[in-house]
Amino acid sequence: MDGNTRELITRASALPYAETYMPCNAEILEKFIDRLIATGHGWSNEIAEFLMISNGFFYNGIYVYSLGSDETPDFMDMNAANLQWDIAVRLPGCILFGRSDEEVYVYNQPENKFQILDLTGWDEYYAFDTMNGLLEFVLAERS
Repeated sequence: MDGNTRELITRASALPYAETYMPCNAEILEKFIDRLIATGHGWSNEIAEFLMISNGFFYNGIYVYSLGSDETPDFMDMNAANLQWDIAVRLPGCILFGRSDEEVYVYNQPENKFQILDLTGWDEYYAFDTMNGLLEFVLAERS
């Protein structure tokens, strides 16, 4: 597991009103990854590392979606969000893993980058080499 991911979650969870959750069940995660890849989505081990530390995250309008969690509200479910927005068709090879306001957070596997996209036009606002880089950026904007 990436120490930087654990450190980021620890720092973020200390923010006022931030919510972190129990780790994702490894069996659920494995089944989900297999299903996603089979249906044309992308995947990043960095997302899996995050979910194995905290199955979702919320702070000041920033959501990192959970996976198969009874702790988080339904609208925070990664599987539901990707189906709702038909991500495999709209953005082949990508996975939607979070959002804030009118922006969505996507891992673009074909281009190997984490993106912040406009929710309405799906245009790229920002791109990052890592999920941690993206999250550091959005947390800094909201803190």
